[in-house]
Amino acid sequence: MNLNDLNREQRLAAETLEGPLLVLAGAGSGKTRALTYRVANLLEHGVPPWAIMAITFTNKAAAEMRERLAQLVGTRSRGMWVSTFHSMCVRMLRADAERLGFTENFTIYDTDDLKRLYKDIMAELNIDPKRFPVNQLMNRISQAKNDLVTPGNFDAHDPVGKVAERVYERLQERLRAANAFDFDDLLLYGYLLLKNHADVREAYQDRFRYLMVDEYQDTNRAQYAITQLLAAKNRNIMVVGDDDQSIYSWRGADLRNILEFESDYPEAKVVKLEQNYRSVGNILAAANAVIANNQHRKEKRLFTSMGDG
Repeated sequence: MNLNDLNREQRLAAETLEGPLLVLAGAGSGKTRALTYRVANLLEHGVPPWAIMAITFTNKAAAEMRERLAQLVGTRSRGMWVSTFHSMCVRMLRADAERLGFTENFTIYDTDDLKRLYKDIMAELNIDPKRFPVNQLMNRISQAKNDLVTPGNFDAHDPVGKVAERVYERLQERLRAANAFDFDDLLLYGYLLLKNHADVREAYQDRFRYLMVDEYQDTNRAQYAITQLLAAKNRNIMVVGDDDQSIYSWRGADLRNILEFESDYPEAKVVKLEQNYRSVGNILAAANAVIANNQHRKEKRLFTSMGDG
């Protein structure tokens, strides 16, 4: 690893090893490069691999990050957790599922399994699927789980919400009886495990002293809360993202998570990656002109050394 391979801002991010760090990374600005070099630099400074956790959003992105880290640091990359939020929660739940009334060999329902269970519950509760379509109820309950709303706190006043509340309560009973989680439960119960069991929480805080979260602009409330709990003790958290590339609000992503990072961590250092390596100047000029109209954003302006094109 040679930090001279990085541009000035990428290097600044890679050399900031302690405390909260917000990296605002424009499109094509080499954010994964900055993140992986920072991991390598932590190892160079004596941080053991098992004390590092890197979280990203998709299995593909996690696999790419693992591959890049293996190229940079070799077999040492195997000792760290590099995974998606959901995979991370599965590992935590496998270790401590009994704390939540499940056993470690729980199953995870896919969408088809879950839809069959919903239809079964709706028939049992005499809910008309024409008036209350199953997908509508599934979406409403999924949103509740991602907002960390448990069945007893589901305070709805509209007709769909009231029906969803009944279904949600029965759904969780049936899932528990089957020793099963749905996909959203992985985050919800992962959060509840850390929140309500201090010994488990502290064990992970003591182990993962350095936390890195990619695509932070796309975190939902559950993912944000899990991150906060894991980082609370050491505050060595690096988040990487771009408030101009938030596209998942329809599935609960909350742009405030990245915009308010400095409120959560007033001592945070902020690094902006604005040099684009993917596009020519005319494309970036057009992109900058469009993006400037976004109402809620951090100021940054992409540039390139490639000429206008």
